[in-house]
Amino acid sequence: MENELRFERILNIIDLIMTMQSRTHGVSLKEIETTYSVSRRTAQRMKDIVLSLYPQVTELQTNSKVKRWGFKGKPVNLSNFSADDIADLTSIKELCKINNMQDKLPVLDKVINTIKMCNNPNLHSIETDTDVLLESEGFAVRQCAGFNINSNLLLIIRTAIKSMKKLEFSYQAKDYYPLEEKNLAGFRIQKGLKPKKTVVVEPYGILYGERHYLIAKENGKIKQYLLHRILDIKITEEYFTPDTSFNLKKWSESSFGIFHDNPVQVKLKFKKEIADDAMKYNFHPTQQIKQQKNGAVIVTFKSSGTKSILWNIFKWGTNVEIIAPKELREKYTNYLRYILNNYTSTSVNSSSVGISKSAL
Repeated sequence: MENELRFERILNIIDLIMTMQSRTHGVSLKEIETTYSVSRRTAQRMKDIVLSLYPQVTELQTNSKVKRWGFKGKPVNLSNFSADDIADLTSIKELCKINNMQDKLPVLDKVINTIKMCNNPNLHSIETDTDVLLESEGFAVRQCAGFNINSNLLLIIRTAIKSMKKLEFSYQAKDYYPLEEKNLAGFRIQKGLKPKKTVVVEPYGILYGERHYLIAKENGKIKQYLLHRILDIKITEEYFTPDTSFNLKKWSESSFGIFHDNPVQVKLKFKKEIADDAMKYNFHPTQQIKQQKNGAVIVTFKSSGTKSILWNIFKWGTNVEIIAPKELREKYTNYLRYILNNYTSTSVNSSSVGISKSAL
């Protein structure tokens, strides 16, 4: 038992050394206490051990009244890594959070800190570039398998974002029938692909989801471009000044998936039979979940992206009911009627596939 405690203390000292090197503003005694669950006296002792081992560790000058200690040099040069490497690992960490893989987070944190430690002299520059990349990339609220994208395309987009240069590429968008010819569900019906056009845009980020999108500003408006429809992309020599009022994370979280329209306050009721699943499900960042006395579950959230909301509700079958808004409930009813009409207009019916009317 005593040997195990000694081993844990050694690991804590090693981790503290790595943490000091991975932070430009070092660490405080309070942070050491909290991180390693130790007393003030033990935290002081841990800090002194690191100071005795590495003369490069010193008290850092900060604007805070709290004393902080960190490295002003780098004791070990293991390898060099880029801001892209750190940004990619941080993005993987976010994916793990979204997919409830919490056990992977400590390992990823350790790897990220190790990489930062190896780049201590250039840490400030790397952290700045990493922040730019992380602010320009996010994940759509709904995560699932997507299209394969050429890695060179992503590299070009990232380079343009970091250098704040405009992108030029050919793009082939989808074409739709006029709005007055919408189907019963209220969605536009796709006609096909429009002719390719050349566009020049200010790149703001990449949004990952079922399909990956470049989020960019064209003629003063924020637009979405499917990455797999982008061709002949190149970085221009024209610089642009980013719109500081635009935040990719907030923009993506304001919608359910990638589609954006007017946000609505959604209220769903799930049957008690699937209460456990509903309670654990991640519907939206703004969600509020409450279980009723009768076992049913009420889920509320505010979001745009009506189409994606309806698609998600559909997979819950008869176990969910739309309480509000009334317009969403009506649109879903029309959507179901449209689907049913599409099948009942053919020779296939519910009895021929062994489904009773009560199951529909």
